[in-house]
Amino acid sequence: MKIFLSLCLMLAVNAQAGKLLIVGGALAANNSDVYEGFINALPSKSSRIAIFPVASSKPWKTATKFKQDLVRFGANKNNIEIFPLAVIDDSSTKVDESNWKDNANNEALVDQLKDVDGFWFTGGDQMRIINTLSKDPTKPSLLLDLLHKKLKKGALIGGSSAGAAMMSDTMIAAGDSFSALTSDVSSKYFGMETQEQGKLYLHHGLGFFPFGIVDQHFDRKARLGRLAKTLSMNSTKLGYAVDENTAMLVDIDKQTLAVLGAGTVTILDGRASKAQGLALNDFNVSVLSANSEFDLNGQILLHGAGDETIAHEYMNETPWQGAGFALPNARLDHILGYELLDNKAAKEIRRYSFSEQGDGFVYRFVQTQDSLGYWKTNGTLDQYTVLNVTMHIEPVKITISK
Repeated sequence: MKIFLSLCLMLAVNAQAGKLLIVGGALAANNSDVYEGFINALPSKSSRIAIFPVASSKPWKTATKFKQDLVRFGANKNNIEIFPLAVIDDSSTKVDESNWKDNANNEALVDQLKDVDGFWFTGGDQMRIINTLSKDPTKPSLLLDLLHKKLKKGALIGGSSAGAAMMSDTMIAAGDSFSALTSDVSSKYFGMETQEQGKLYLHHGLGFFPFGIVDQHFDRKARLGRLAKTLSMNSTKLGYAVDENTAMLVDIDKQTLAVLGAGTVTILDGRASKAQGLALNDFNVSVLSANSEFDLNGQILLHGAGDETIAHEYMNETPWQGAGFALPNARLDHILGYELLDNKAAKEIRRYSFSEQGDGFVYRFVQTQDSLGYWKTNGTLDQYTVLNVTMHIEPVKITISK
């Protein structure tokens, strides 16, 4: 029975032969790796591209800017169109974009996309995307139905920020890590401001990414805790989190992930995790650096990581355990790479997160016999790839004395 189910799952995934380019937000206009990655991932050099600015509060301007950037990196401007889909009007434009809100079910307009096989969703508010294309998941819009059919036939679907969040079946719509770890999950979406500070709110996404739950703005907005909480309460136990100005290029047919751009992609595996009270234990953390490639089916690194660090450690110093601006290596890849797996004297790294009221958590990262570390440089920047570090998130009480 298990063999039969596995074969059915593989056939279902392999039926989706297209690609996804998922950007963690804050895409810089000079990020050639990501823009060229999108262009090169199109089915052909003559592929037509449609841009959907539905998430944006400045739809026409946002879509026009992305079109200009694509052209600057080699796309044919005559093959790029802006699909009129938005819910917010930008008063500085001549067009009232709010009149576009129902176009996901405009049969004539959607029919014009039948010859398009490159699609892009801009950033903004991911709930605008969902409410426009899939307010009722049992009744997908004409546009969403077309996009799924296109993806199965080899099309490319990309998006940044909100256009990344909506990629998975379960979508993280709001919440910060501290609130996610300390508060109940919200039953309602209160707006974009709760994406920065607010309770965790989960919603259905558009279901393009079949391998787990997507998160974005991961490095700058410290979203490791909220992703762990999301996985702990969801039947899907794999999370894929993309840093800003970074993309993961997903080949659904080959079941691979490649990292493009300035940052990293973090994979959080909660299949063996345990939740007890506020504690979340036994998560498996992997961090992939730029130009590395990962097998999504086997959960193994394919290539591009660099030189092994374990048994060849650069450092041999007892690491600082704590929190705050005075501690170096604030990024997750440097904490786990430089401080832990490239450091002979370290087997555990602890980082604290707390409020001035005294509530807090310790993130414990533990090197195990299955951990792997890799180092490379682009000439000036240390880049670490880390595999299979165990993570525990445990509540603590902090006393602050002045």
